[in-house]
Amino acid sequence: MQTGMRIIYDQDGEIVLSYMPGDGSPRNEIKKLDYVDLKYDEIDLNIYYVEKIDPETKKPVIKRIRPELTPEEKMKELEDQLLLLTNETTGGIL
Repeated sequence: MQTGMRIIYDQDGEIVLSYMPGDGSPRNEIKKLDYVDLKYDEIDLNIYYVEKIDPETKKPVIKRIRPELTPEEKMKELEDQLLLLTNETTGGIL
């Protein structure tokens, strides 16, 4: 069965979350809901996102939004920035 929208609600029928997948793919049946509260600014959401919650430890599993660059990738990025800056200041070498 393809699911259009999933609505999650509390014991009083108040909607907590509603979402729709882009592809309409089927979803697993929810057998239990739980929650965790995080302290304000516990996770820097400019750098990380919460991928999921570990159900055993009830701790968030976080991932970097942008993975760390290798030294070679950092060098390439700096070279590209320098080339663009040189192009702008000299009136165009590219």
